[in-house]
Amino acid sequence: MSTKVLEQTITDLQRRVAEIESKMNGGAGGWKKIAGAAKKDQHFAEAMKLGAKWRKQANRENW
Repeated sequence: MSTKVLEQTITDLQRRVAEIESKMNGGAGGWKKIAGAAKKDQHFAEAMKLGAKWRKQANRENW
């Protein structure tokens, strides 16, 4: 690769990283707004039961 191509690639990557970082920083603490939101959701409760059942079975198979 030529120096010009490398410089352009680095510039593009810096721009993309800056975009990603700006999106991530905007969500700082956002989990606090949604924590517990699924507490009374029947689908969430069912997913937790199925997950526990799967983990129990997986643990039996691995021991």
